[in-house]
Amino acid sequence: MSAKKSKLLKNTLYLYILTFVKMIFPIVTLPYLTRVLSIDNYGLVAYVKSYNAYVQLIIDFGFILSATKLIVRFKNDYSKVGRVTGNVLIEKAILVLLGIISTIFLTEYLELLGSNKLFVWLFFLSSVTTILIPDFLFRGLERMEYVTIPFLISKTLVLILTFVKVKGDADLLYIPILEILGNIIAASISFYFIFKIRIGISFDNYKIWIADLKDSSIYFFSNFATTIFGTLTTLIVGVYLGKIEIAYWSICMQIVAAVKSLYNPIVNSIYPYMLSVADLSLVRKISMIFAIPILFGSVVILFWGEAIMVLIGGTNFYQAGEVLKMLLPVFIASFYSMLIGWPVLGTRGMEKETTVTTMKSAALQIAGIALLIFINQFELTTLAICCSISEVYLLISRLFLLGKLKSGDRR
Repeated sequence: MSAKKSKLLKNTLYLYILTFVKMIFPIVTLPYLTRVLSIDNYGLVAYVKSYNAYVQLIIDFGFILSATKLIVRFKNDYSKVGRVTGNVLIEKAILVLLGIISTIFLTEYLELLGSNKLFVWLFFLSSVTTILIPDFLFRGLERMEYVTIPFLISKTLVLILTFVKVKGDADLLYIPILEILGNIIAASISFYFIFKIRIGISFDNYKIWIADLKDSSIYFFSNFATTIFGTLTTLIVGVYLGKIEIAYWSICMQIVAAVKSLYNPIVNSIYPYMLSVADLSLVRKISMIFAIPILFGSVVILFWGEAIMVLIGGTNFYQAGEVLKMLLPVFIASFYSMLIGWPVLGTRGMEKETTVTTMKSAALQIAGIALLIFINQFELTTLAICCSISEVYLLISRLFLLGKLKSGDRR
């Protein structure tokens, strides 16, 4: 096995550990929270988390891809790596201002956010603290253990304290407070690793910051369009339906996110690898290997969707099983659209086209939701069908681009 593939295997293993933790912790806490909180307050938690995902998106601004790409380019020159890292930290701090403006505006105009301002602002602060967790740096250096270890330690502590401190509706504020604490711990460990590998953080001027933001914007818009699937839909459910429907939809979205998180390690680990080595045969092998577990999981959801919802959320969530079944195409199509996207198309000079496919898929979904609202058919099942159609469209459009790439239309 070559050194590059050995490193790829090691990084993939660490990312799977990271993904397992990201997946298992919500699976453990979700049944607990749905049982100690009222369904209305669980819906509130889900709603605020959905909004906060957009705040996080603004702050991250696609740096996990654009900055990783720069780190890969300069990884043998630690002085340049240090400047890239410092610049991204400053640029994220600037983007916090946009998050503040957005939060002030929406807490005035969305009743559910406005009536819970302290809760909303504490979650906002938890996003701000993620600025100091430079995952892009360690991903670019292909040191995934430095991403996994801080996350594992901090989230384990948060998990334990959640069971200790959150006993009912009166303890809601502990949820974002514990998130803040966990992020501070993860940031502290991350900076220890930065000093350990002797990277000195430095900064360029505002012209470089503007250029970086411009370069990263294409990844931001792609990620923004991607979050429409789960995050924006949850916000819309809160406006047109109610807290119970928010709770149903959010659990379905968490299951979708948990499944997608199983896909992320392989996608994220081969991205820097494919930047260096354009190995399409590896991508083909991965797609075939994952076909069997995806098919198995699809059968489980199709026949036992309601049982899954009861197991995770309790008997109050039985009716959400039908919604989960309607999302079945998402579980299948999303893996292949993710695999073909940035790891293949994005590393072969088709960044713009990849982003356009995501934005068109998002536009299709928004148009579908608008139509459902207009004809008074906006329900969770019809929303799930709309989301499935947009995800399948995304896969088809990326397969079309892959065909062009293979035929040599684009190099």
